[in-house]
Amino acid sequence: MSRSRRVAALDLGTTKVCCIVADVDGTDVDVIGMGEVPSRGVRKGAVIDIDRAAEVVADAVDAAEQMAGVPVNSAVVGLAGSHISSQNSTGVVAVTGHREVRAFDVSRALEAARAVAIPSDRAIVHVLPRQYTIDGQDGVREALGMSGNRLEVETHIITGAHTAIQNVVKVMHEAGVDVDEVVLQVLASAEAVLDEEERERGVVLVDVGGGTTDVAVFVDGAVVHTGVLPVGGYHVTSDLAVGLRSDLETAERLKRSHGHCLQLTVPADSSVPLMPLGYEQEVAIPQRYLAEVIAPRAREMARLMHMEIEKSGPSQRYPGGIVLTGGGALLAGFLDVIQQETDLPARVAAPTGLHGMDREVSGPQYATAVGLLRWGARVQAGKGGLSHRARRSSGMGSRVGGWLRGLA
Repeated sequence: MSRSRRVAALDLGTTKVCCIVADVDGTDVDVIGMGEVPSRGVRKGAVIDIDRAAEVVADAVDAAEQMAGVPVNSAVVGLAGSHISSQNSTGVVAVTGHREVRAFDVSRALEAARAVAIPSDRAIVHVLPRQYTIDGQDGVREALGMSGNRLEVETHIITGAHTAIQNVVKVMHEAGVDVDEVVLQVLASAEAVLDEEERERGVVLVDVGGGTTDVAVFVDGAVVHTGVLPVGGYHVTSDLAVGLRSDLETAERLKRSHGHCLQLTVPADSSVPLMPLGYEQEVAIPQRYLAEVIAPRAREMARLMHMEIEKSGPSQRYPGGIVLTGGGALLAGFLDVIQQETDLPARVAAPTGLHGMDREVSGPQYATAVGLLRWGARVQAGKGGLSHRARRSSGMGSRVGGWLRGLA
């Protein structure tokens, strides 16, 4: 029987830091507390100031604790940044014992796949099984219990800069919170917005954050490619601030309320009031001018997405199209630009299965945090993350936990 598990998640982003506490039962998330504060000390998904980042993490955790009425001693933490890279690897072992694949054999095969050459300044974050081959029979989804002599596993390995990961852990510890697990943010977002059928069909998940845009490609239910683009919603805001001669706060407000990626869809006579820096009176800015500033950056981001997707194969492999999430997905007209540039169907997705304080965390901008909650619940249950597909990576959780303790 399933049972509810209490989990805390910490989304350490470029624009916001969000802590959510929830009781998780399967895909159902009952939110009991949350705290959200503007981010400091983080740029393009990476920590650049440990003390300032730790302060805002502590503030977000305190707010979540007060609302939930329970202490937050540890949390599952999201990881992003341009330092993230990935590669595919294969591990092969002989099946021991009675020629029936057991958990020990799967662990050995995964360990063999981990034995790839990576620079000394990098660390393996995830080893995600894609498929198994037993005595030449490929396409095996679950190897446990199968009969055979030779076990092969194809995996997707995600690595990150050791110092960047270490800094995230240091921030959490300085804020008084232990790290249960570090999870690539786009994989967490997939937990929140994708179902198993979409993964099986073939789909691309794009999480547009403040400082980075994260891409994960799924084929036959498994991750085949991940990538991090060093652009996000903050770059659109920065472009507007320069174009409007305003501060970043004003530019962000105008982007959310009046911004658009398609100039010709905005009424020609529509304008917005603005007091540029150095002016003493408000001036009327044509709304189309905002779109004129936003459009080039939006198209650049869409083209980079397309290039990243093409690294994993032809677009015909993804009949599920592109699922867009994250705060940047809310930019008006962005979905149309992505469809034009990639020639793939696209939709915006938000977390599902929420209860309790569901209204507070129901938007696309909370996909990572909600996904971290589900991932954490599966780790507690000893099943791993990334739905049932990653349960095949048995034994990985303990090694990651030990590695994190080594960073303390």
